[in-house]
Amino acid sequence: MSMDVLFLGGLIFLAEVAVLTIGTVRTMITVLGESRAAFFLGCLEMTLWVFGTSAVMLKVGEEPFLGVCYAVGFAGGNVVGIIAEKKLALGNVVVRIISAWHGQAIAEAVRRAGFMITTVAGEGSDGPVTVQFVVCKRNDMKHVLTVARSVDPELFYTFETAGGVSEVRSPFESRTTKFIRPLKRLVPQM
Repeated sequence: MSMDVLFLGGLIFLAEVAVLTIGTVRTMITVLGESRAAFFLGCLEMTLWVFGTSAVMLKVGEEPFLGVCYAVGFAGGNVVGIIAEKKLALGNVVVRIISAWHGQAIAEAVRRAGFMITTVAGEGSDGPVTVQFVVCKRNDMKHVLTVARSVDPELFYTFETAGGVSEVRSPFESRTTKFIRPLKRLVPQM
């Protein structure tokens, strides 16, 4: 196998990893309704895909190794895409925190940490419980749970993606976001 084939195989591998990674992130951004970012990522994804696929199709008969590079790049791109999506932690979540004994203390601690929380009384399998709802940025969820667990290490929680929300507070907001929030109230289309 020549160095040219190895080099082309490496490029095909990297292109396919990039295509799948971009595709995963583009899908998440599309779900969040970010049409401009989805448009540009889609253009980049398809450009890389066309060139990578055409390189394989033109030479795979002569060099089956290129097909293997494409397949391994595809598989690797899935893994890298999942890792990238988890690291980016795009979007918002609703975290439900359920505690039998420490609901009020959890609510106070979460509020002190800078998050909004709603508390309701509930009935669990072993009796009364307190259920708290926190809408937060997905990348803030670990912090919310750390604060809550510092009060009640035995708590139970679930979370799900929050589609649309009117407001999400984060103690980690950027200065730009803090500046734009009042403007969004005045001009809702922003």
